[in-house]
Amino acid sequence: MPGVRKAAVVLAIVLCLTTASTRSELIPRSVSSSRQFIVYGGDLALRGAICDLAERTKSNLLHLLQIRDDWKISLVVRLEYPQANFPDAAPAQFDVSQLGYGLKLQLNFLLTRDLDPREIQRELLRAIFVEMIYRDRGNLPAGSVYVAPPDWFLEGAVELQPGADSDESARLLQSMLDANKLTPLEDVVRQDGTRLDPPARRLYHAYSEALLRLLLGASGGRRKLVQYLEDLPSAPNDPMADLIVHFPETLGRSPGKWWALGVASLAASDRYEVLNAPETASLLDRLLHFRIADTDDKKQQYSLGDYSRFLRLPAAHRVLDQLSRQLLLLCARAHPSYRPIVQEDYEIAQLLARGKTRDVAERLARVASDRRLVERQTREIDDYLNWYEATQLKTMSGAFRQVLKADAGEKSAQRRRDPISVYLDSLEMEMQ
Repeated sequence: MPGVRKAAVVLAIVLCLTTASTRSELIPRSVSSSRQFIVYGGDLALRGAICDLAERTKSNLLHLLQIRDDWKISLVVRLEYPQANFPDAAPAQFDVSQLGYGLKLQLNFLLTRDLDPREIQRELLRAIFVEMIYRDRGNLPAGSVYVAPPDWFLEGAVELQPGADSDESARLLQSMLDANKLTPLEDVVRQDGTRLDPPARRLYHAYSEALLRLLLGASGGRRKLVQYLEDLPSAPNDPMADLIVHFPETLGRSPGKWWALGVASLAASDRYEVLNAPETASLLDRLLHFRIADTDDKKQQYSLGDYSRFLRLPAAHRVLDQLSRQLLLLCARAHPSYRPIVQEDYEIAQLLARGKTRDVAERLARVASDRRLVERQTREIDDYLNWYEATQLKTMSGAFRQVLKADAGEKSAQRRRDPISVYLDSLEMEMQ
């Protein structure tokens, strides 16, 4: 009897698997050009559109990280219509399962009017990231917990896809800088973006883009980001510490400064062009000469070197805060040779705004020395360029007129007069 029962159970399982296999074969499907994405359901045009979107999304990500397409795990995408018996089904769902011979990655999309194409792209990126993380990790035991990319990484990648509105991100971050309400870097790294309301989520997307841009621009940033992804399954519980381990040069020392600079760069990137050296020097001079009201409400002009005179004035803190924000924005626009000087002035203004004067005098002297060096080099470059331009003769001196005339006569004597040659000669004269 037990043997009969066991055989019946095995037969039932085989029938279920056979039925499921038969049903999946009956569902129409399309395969993308790289064969990584297999789309089931919907009509041919819709499946083709999803395949095209998936390939373009992956291609843009590979270009962003500057890596090759070495995928090993295919992604199944199922397009389904709403069912009356599942009214609360999620519009998008990503499932990871272990099949014994490898992972199965599947995306389910519910075809409704509320389905946002950006949401489809976001889930496609999530699946692509998971495939990148686990493609070389072999067979994992059943029941293992699978990690996904952090929200800031995913949202930043979505914002850097072609077609995203970077102008809106720049305006949002500019408003945060103007109001002096910059969200700390640790809060952005630890934030769960799915729990935010729509306005806060849009601001979080802008912060995520700024962070991803900052890390991409670091030395070896793209390689380090790929390594960061691959190490996520064994990462510690502290996401900020894990990020610092992978980006020690940028975040290991003064992460707040780099974070503020990254936000300011994105806030200014879509609205300003980089200034040349004279424009940077002129704007920096205007910023570093500011006016502060004294106790009698009379405004006097100061510079950072006068901190011993103005630091105790009631209005000094507000003016220095405003100066810090203006210098931070100038960092994003400054000429490369002036950028370290502007950054140093920004840090000094922040220290003075907090009432700290330790080593300020030495730092001001070092900034002044560096600026004199940059200005001298700039003048030498300008002098050389002016000399080079002045010494380039725009008219012939006449010293070699006879040689040129003889050479022209020799070439003229050698010209062929057949119809094709005459035609080619006429074309040459028209092009001159």
